[in-house]
Amino acid sequence: MSDLNYLMCKAIDNPGLTPSSSLRTALISVFEDPVFDDSAEMHKEIGLEDYVGCASAHGVGPSIAIFDTIRNGKLDCACIYPSPLHSREQIQGLVNHMKRILVEGCTGENQQIEPRA
Repeated sequence: MSDLNYLMCKAIDNPGLTPSSSLRTALISVFEDPVFDDSAEMHKEIGLEDYVGCASAHGVGPSIAIFDTIRNGKLDCACIYPSPLHSREQIQGLVNHMKRILVEGCTGENQQIEPRA
């Protein structure tokens, strides 16, 4: 952990070492531990229609973060990205590509894959 802290401090001291001096260390981070949220009734009572919960990485961090939540039994994903470093069109293209991969993976899941000899 101390090595990682040292590298992050060096990136902050020398932003030119990161792509476009943006202090971004990775293109994307996906948080693996899903959050389960079954509080729709309470939200209706207080008039809350929608919200996004996410952690923040100030300074050096990934360029794009994906937060997934199981909200009332349905998958809810939020994509957080810095603007103007990335345009909405770039992010939409990336998300569309990821959705294609997921759909193709789901349809191919039922197919048998023969091991190679």
